[in-house]
Amino acid sequence: MKNNVMTIFKKEASRIVHDQKLFFSAVIMPGLLMFVMFFLMGNFMADIGAVDEDHVYHIHAVDLPSSAAARLAMMPNMEITNVSAANTEQARQQVADREIDLLIIFPPNFDAIVAAFDPYAPPAEVPNIEIWSNAARMESANARGIVTGILYAYHQELTDTRFTVNAPPADAPGENFDLATDADIFGLVMGFMIPMMFIIMIYTGCLSIAPETISGQKERGTLGALLVTPAKRTHMAIGKILAISVFALLGAIGSILGMAFGMPSMMGMQLSSLVEFYTLVDAGLLLLVAMSTTLVFVGLLSILSAYAKSVKEANAYATPIMLVVTLTGLGSTILGRVPSESIFYFIPVFNSALCISAIVNFEVNVLNMVITSGVNLIVTLICALIVAKMFSSEKIVFS
Repeated sequence: MKNNVMTIFKKEASRIVHDQKLFFSAVIMPGLLMFVMFFLMGNFMADIGAVDEDHVYHIHAVDLPSSAAARLAMMPNMEITNVSAANTEQARQQVADREIDLLIIFPPNFDAIVAAFDPYAPPAEVPNIEIWSNAARMESANARGIVTGILYAYHQELTDTRFTVNAPPADAPGENFDLATDADIFGLVMGFMIPMMFIIMIYTGCLSIAPETISGQKERGTLGALLVTPAKRTHMAIGKILAISVFALLGAIGSILGMAFGMPSMMGMQLSSLVEFYTLVDAGLLLLVAMSTTLVFVGLLSILSAYAKSVKEANAYATPIMLVVTLTGLGSTILGRVPSESIFYFIPVFNSALCISAIVNFEVNVLNMVITSGVNLIVTLICALIVAKMFSSEKIVFS
């Protein structure tokens, strides 16, 4: 018995070692993928919440005193604009709309009040500086921290309590001077998670169908029989890609609906909040992105499946792509923002992740959506032509 076991063991071990593809995918690839994933993820996560060093903070100030102006002017990359008290509400709305980073409201005659402060006199109303920001925007939150630090340093220089910063008024004790809405916060949090989950779910749906449809037919010998028909190879390739895409998309839509119904609960919110934040137009745009992304994934997997000799081999080829897909899903996280520059949307799949982030964060750009759909469609057609060319090769079809 012992000899039989050892004989079988040596035979199978020799087969695995000499099958370079199998040995690489089973022994080397898992550790390599984990190293690359965690190495890159670590670098990307370190950049989450970071603001571009070259970013110029646009700050509006009401009744800006000379003492504060001198201290703020010492900070680089900070552009201060004086606005009148009559334009306070307009400036506050600009912060909410992410047009400017910060609004600072000083009491009138701030320097005179601070200079005249007498700690031994009867208690008087202490002047309060209001710093209005938008927590859903990293630049705004960072600007608030910088300005607050400057003002607190000034406060320490005076030794006495001569002014306060963001002290809640008596009629609104819960005021935190943050103009971010619930929708903004929801979009900020989900913008890190949804694009990656969305892309992975679409890819997984395609992976469950594409190899079986092409590599499976090669294994069973039915693909060769299909190719002897009068139909053009291009038509066959496009037909297979469309058929696989339809069912992969249906599976992806099911996953997306499950995520949409379950996500509010994870955030401690009601489903009605999701309906309140997003419209049918947003849902339609998500569906458009899902369709174009599905076509790209099916096209790529069809090429791998046509080249592979079996379903198992096709799945082995597709495994490394999962790493790329996962990292691609972190599009806006990698960049630290949802870019408006169209150049980023010419990169297949990466453009889909950026479009999803834009939809979730209420920053949709129609031109970039059109570019994304067009680029993904062109990539799909190129993949279909490659598959058609591979179908014309007997070496590939009957391998």
